[in-house]
Parts: sequence; C-alpha cells; structure tokens
Amino acid sequence: MTKLISEIIYDVRDAKTEEEKIKLLQQNKSPALVELMKYAFLDKYSKIQNIPTYTPDDSPIGFSYAKLFREFRSLPYFYEKYEGLQYTKQQRKLAILLESLHWTEAALLENILKKDTSSFGFNLEILKKAFVGEFV
Repeated sequence: MTKLISEIIYDVRDAKTEEEKIKLLQQNKSPALVELMKYAFLDKYSKIQNIPTYTPDDSPIGFSYAKLFREFRSLPYFYEKYEGLQYTKQQRKLAILLESLHWTEAALLENILKKDTSSFGFNLEILKKAFVGEFV
C-alpha cells in the first residue's frame, strides 16, 4: 500500500540525520510530494489565512475518501482571490476536501496552506538537495 503524504513527512521528520531525510524524500518522490512542498516552502505561493472549520476524518489510515496524492491538483483553486458567493463556495470546497482526507493529511494540508512548516523537521535547503532542480 502506498504511504500517505503525511506518513512520508512524519518519517522524514523522525529521521536522525540530514542524509537520512534527503534519502527518504528521494525514495518517496512523487509529483504530489514535490508540488505540496512547493506550496509550503516557496514564497510565490501566499499564505491562506482563512481555513474553514471542518470535522476531521477519523477513519483508519488508508480508508479515507480522498488522498493528497490525488487531490493536490485542486490546490490552485484555493489560491484564487474571490469575493462574495464565489469566496463562500471556495471555502465550502476547502472544508469538504479537508473532511475527506485522513486527519493526518488534513492537518498537513492545513499547515501547508498556512505555510507553517515548523513541524516538518526539514527546511528548504534539504528539499533543494533532495529534489535537485525542482526548487529554483
């Protein structure tokens, strides 16, 4: 079974050395992981202030309706600036996405959107070493 993105991030966080962290990131490299880390670490993506209230999914790992491996493609929609009804629809869609992910992935996505990478256990320099050429 493929690991969830949150499981990969936890494994990297728990690795003891920088070399181990880089190796784990490289072993688990996927378009989803790279893109999500770009949203988290690169300045060209702004911080999303208003995360809607949602009910975390408490199903066992691997049994949630959605996974970040597939859903990462919808992230650009949440960075569009809308007003009025369109903003309400955007917030509702974000809440639905967060509720459909396993709670660990929802928490990770929330941190990515808020650009709070303090719990990741690695920084942009490690990402640049792991994914050469991706974080220019």
